[in-house]
Amino acid sequence: MIPFSKHCTAPREAQYVQESLASGHLSGDGPFTRRAAAILGAHLNGAPVLLTPSCSDALELAALLCDLGPDDEVVMPSLTFSSTANAFAIRGAALRFADVDPTTFSMELPQLQAAVTPATRVVVAVHYGGVTRDIAAMRDYCLARGLRLVEDNAHGLFASCGGQPLGTFGPLGTLSFHGTKNVSCGEGGAVVVSDPALLERAEILREKGTDRHRFLRGEVDRYTWREVGSSFLLADVLAALLTAQLEYAATIQARRHALVQRYCELLAPRAAELGLELQQVPSGYQPPAHLLAMLLPRGVERARVLVAMRERGVQATSHYEPLHLAPAYRPPLRRGALPSLPVTEDIGCRLLRLPLFPDLTLEAAERGAVALCEVLQQLGAGARGRAT
Repeated sequence: MIPFSKHCTAPREAQYVQESLASGHLSGDGPFTRRAAAILGAHLNGAPVLLTPSCSDALELAALLCDLGPDDEVVMPSLTFSSTANAFAIRGAALRFADVDPTTFSMELPQLQAAVTPATRVVVAVHYGGVTRDIAAMRDYCLARGLRLVEDNAHGLFASCGGQPLGTFGPLGTLSFHGTKNVSCGEGGAVVVSDPALLERAEILREKGTDRHRFLRGEVDRYTWREVGSSFLLADVLAALLTAQLEYAATIQARRHALVQRYCELLAPRAAELGLELQQVPSGYQPPAHLLAMLLPRGVERARVLVAMRERGVQATSHYEPLHLAPAYRPPLRRGALPSLPVTEDIGCRLLRLPLFPDLTLEAAERGAVALCEVLQQLGAGARGRAT
């Protein structure tokens, strides 16, 4: 069976973990945390990076920095993971879900404009698969209206738009180092602080609401509780694992891009014939090769496709269920009637992902692409037969 995802072991992982264990500094903000943050900052135009235990924690820290209340609304796409919504919901704000673009699968400027209300305070741009078209325009739109832009860039490390790294367009961005991501430490995340005015407070909130970071730098002789925060530090032993992954990132990315290219070489020429719609990468955009996402033909049951792919030895999978249709989205979290998000609902029913990880061979990717074409031919012919 070709698995959907598999951890790629970097050459120095075991060495760095052993060094961390030997150092005795296993808790947060140790030497490997500093090394990993420095590598990430170099990829992100020098923006400060604060490592966290998960992207969920990174989003919660970002939400704390937004100072939201029960009268405020946060706009985000419905096509995202529950962590995006949870982070802002627990701050007491209402959520207003937006639709997504049918080609990038991300919320772009038209969908954002349609969702914003006078109560909107924060906009969360979720870059699905690390792909977006209008992030610069959305940044300008938010700046003109006094809205804070937070980028949920869990999928998009190493992506760039017009030469600028994704995750640095808004004052705050978040990253994920979960086991399924391009670089991983099992569980981990980060906040990218592109607005210098937010950095000091972000460091306080991350350290249980204290100025311990200043104490550790020798700037004060003791640290005190400054405001309500939480514990958002990644264990340094996990940062050791992340450091090894980041040092190996060029190899990881080269392999992932080669696999995506091979998949597209096989699938794109047959997409129109099969009714397959591949996620589109806009011009001037450098994608992260995180996901290989596509929409199945209308009238073909995704569940049957997944079973048929498994019978052929390939573990394909679906993805997010639209959050605006989830049981948790009810008043006071929701204001008014359920939104009409036809593109999101269509994508939610038809989205399919194929295996993609660095140790996947080109031959295995070819098997996956060929298997999908065979399945769609078989099921598509059956669907056409039933329709007639």
